[in-house]
Amino acid sequence: MKILQVIHNFLPYSYAGTEIYCYNLSKALSGEHNVFIFHRVRDENGKDYDMKRYKFEGLDIFAINNTCRSYNSFEDTYDNRIIEDRFDEILDIVKPDVVHIQHLLFLSIGIIRCIKKRSIPIVFTLHDYWLICPQGQLLRHDLSVCTDYVHYDCIKCIRSQLAIKYGILNIYYRLRDKFPPLLLQLLKGIYLNYAKNIFLSEANSADKIKRRRDFINRLLGNVDLFISPSKFLLDIFLNYGISQDKIISIQNGIDITQFKHLDRKKSNRIRFGFIGTIHPSKGLHILIEAFNKITAKNVELRIYGRILPYSGFEYYPRLLRKLCRHSNILFMGGFEASLISKIFSEIDILIVPSIWNENLPLVILEAFSSRTPVIASRIGGISELINDGINGFLFKANNSDDLYTKLKIIIDNDNIIEKLKNAVVLPKDMKENAREMAEIYTNLLVRR
Repeated sequence: MKILQVIHNFLPYSYAGTEIYCYNLSKALSGEHNVFIFHRVRDENGKDYDMKRYKFEGLDIFAINNTCRSYNSFEDTYDNRIIEDRFDEILDIVKPDVVHIQHLLFLSIGIIRCIKKRSIPIVFTLHDYWLICPQGQLLRHDLSVCTDYVHYDCIKCIRSQLAIKYGILNIYYRLRDKFPPLLLQLLKGIYLNYAKNIFLSEANSADKIKRRRDFINRLLGNVDLFISPSKFLLDIFLNYGISQDKIISIQNGIDITQFKHLDRKKSNRIRFGFIGTIHPSKGLHILIEAFNKITAKNVELRIYGRILPYSGFEYYPRLLRKLCRHSNILFMGGFEASLISKIFSEIDILIVPSIWNENLPLVILEAFSSRTPVIASRIGGISELINDGINGFLFKANNSDDLYTKLKIIIDNDNIIEKLKNAVVLPKDMKENAREMAEIYTNLLVRR
């Protein structure tokens, strides 16, 4: 069977959860099937929309360059005909039996249209809310959770996207490389105020958002099957309007083998760890605020992940540095995915302080694969993984005081980490997950 995976980023250019899942699934499927990957890459030195083909650990990969600098309108962020034309070329080369879409951010929802024209079955795994929310996380501009996603109250959150004009993103990225965050925010505010007064009225903005929603909904009708890794996300999309006979919940698998020979290094300190993207939605600021309250000396917080600039949150790295008051908060920097086992060998308990409705965080699956207990926000699909007080603890999202009480339980009870560790159940292995997916692909082909 020829399987084409479509995703917004991929290894070795990006190591976030969706990308690692797609890689592991593709590797597991490639033992019995021909697997190809189509993804976007951001090469500032290359020409936008140029294609390249390469091999990565035996996988056959096509990458299209999209720096976003060539976007001329809000519509280009979700309906990009140039990318669709390039994707058509890939379909001609690969001639896949089935296409599995993992994400279409930085690509084009119109890719579905290209696949449908050829009557190829389409599977779409839902990793976040980008089909509903242009920001992807149903998190408002003030970092509160958006609960009214059925309506179109998105203007304040995506005003900078709505205000895209010819060449404006190219100017923004050039300024971002040269100006400090505060000055960049000031200049962006001036431009958005100009846009609002000159060409971007409230009515015009609302119309743009509605057109995006309607366009995506029309094309989603061509998807044969949606897969939701969590029941929480499944309920969100059912409420949004996805037909019940077109969506199922299947928990993601993980490559457990990389943790089989993990040798946890001993320490005279309790080592709390944060692993992941350093972005406001991940709630690292909440964790730092909670950790600052700890007076015990035999503890440390290890933070693994690169600090990257994000549009709208340029201030965040500066905020984190300002927040850190505890001397045992250690920024460990970015890391390669292949080193994840080593990282877990150097922490005793993982903290996942997310403030958005997470789907099924890969990092929690990795923690459980390494028999590492987890303290996490009670939000989204996270509570489907953590049995509070048994294999970890849940705390109220966005509440550093509640998180602090959970950290104190760990610090004040000598044997509790070992007790939690013994209750951890290994997650689904990727080989099993690949068999599930192959069966789904086969059934769709039989129906066709």
